[in-house]
Amino acid sequence: MGGPGCRPLDTLPVPPSIRTLDRPLKFGCFPNLTSTAFYTGFLTQTIMSSTSQTASAPGASRSDYVLLAALVPVIGWWTLDLSYMWRSLVDYQFGWIVLMLAGYLIMERWPTIPKEDQPVSLVRGLALVLLGFPLVLLAELYRIGMSRTPTSSMVLSVGSALFVAALILTLRGPKTLRHFIFPLLFFFVAVPIPKILWNPIVFSLQTFVAALNVETLRLIGIPAEQTGHVIQLPNTKVGVNEACSGVRSLQSSIMAALFVGDLMLRRNGWRVTLVVGGILLAILGNLCRSLFLSMAAYRGGEAGLQAVHDAAGWSVLGFTAVGVIVLVQILIRLERRAIELAEESAEA
Repeated sequence: MGGPGCRPLDTLPVPPSIRTLDRPLKFGCFPNLTSTAFYTGFLTQTIMSSTSQTASAPGASRSDYVLLAALVPVIGWWTLDLSYMWRSLVDYQFGWIVLMLAGYLIMERWPTIPKEDQPVSLVRGLALVLLGFPLVLLAELYRIGMSRTPTSSMVLSVGSALFVAALILTLRGPKTLRHFIFPLLFFFVAVPIPKILWNPIVFSLQTFVAALNVETLRLIGIPAEQTGHVIQLPNTKVGVNEACSGVRSLQSSIMAALFVGDLMLRRNGWRVTLVVGGILLAILGNLCRSLFLSMAAYRGGEAGLQAVHDAAGWSVLGFTAVGVIVLVQILIRLERRAIELAEESAEA
């Protein structure tokens, strides 16, 4: 959210039609990291609220810790591979926070592990291992022979998840797997998306934001033309780069909505509503930011754009974060009311 966004194209190297000024070494230009940090206070409050509900839960048995001991090496190896991507990709530096949140979700569920569960046969568990092993082997061979890439990390992650599922099913059973399935899937928020999928998503968002901005500028009387994800103004060009497309805001909003929804909401329908609402808030905020920066460039040229660029990024960050918080509170009340009405109807 807060970070590099729309920049004038006149000051940049060739080709100016698709490049924008970026400052990747400045902390404020790490949208995922700063936006995730901005949510920390609210997420901490959410954790404290949910902790009080599980503090009195019965303790885990010795077999539960056997399961934990078996899972730690697999998850540790999986995390080690992802850590290289988190350090090298600006878009995924928030992965460390996802790791901590996923760990909390596991601890929050640990005291309530289903006690009456039956392990599956060794054959079924081995079947999952055999499905995951070729994926892990392929990813490791590619890493050794070529390099780590988002695609290899995704392939290894799928294989590792199959290993985790096999361990849980073999040592505990299907009820336990269902009990922990959300933290396992939530961790995939921090897994880099392969470029074959990532690039079309980002380019589509850039083009969409640029197109909507051009139409809005024309409606308010400002001449503008669109070329790809570049907005041509009478006095300068403004490029909608990856940050201004909203994809980084989407990542942070989805992460926060999934985590808070799992802890604070009881029904999946309300959780999906929260995620969709977070996505819409992120897109709306970035549309407003890029429109504001285009207007600033039209009125003040490059100097005018530079003067408000960082402030606009932080304003959108605040807008999205506050919007998600308010939406959570509204959905909690609506869900409680719906449950009360359902109970009243059942009693009647």
